[in-house]
Amino acid sequence: MNTDEHMLEMLQQTLVKIDELNTRIGHIEKDLTSITMHQLAMDHYAQAIQMATENNNIMG
Repeated sequence: MNTDEHMLEMLQQTLVKIDELNTRIGHIEKDLTSITMHQLAMDHYAQAIQMATENNNIMG
């Protein structure tokens, strides 16, 4: 195998690794988006509970 063929093989292997990393990053981004959406929902529920509690204290 000459130098050019070796360099081409190395570049191809590097591209495969980059593609694998991009796929993993994509999965991480989806997970983070899901976690963020879950946290936003929990914050909304916590605010609703707090408001209900405060209203109950005012009326009770």
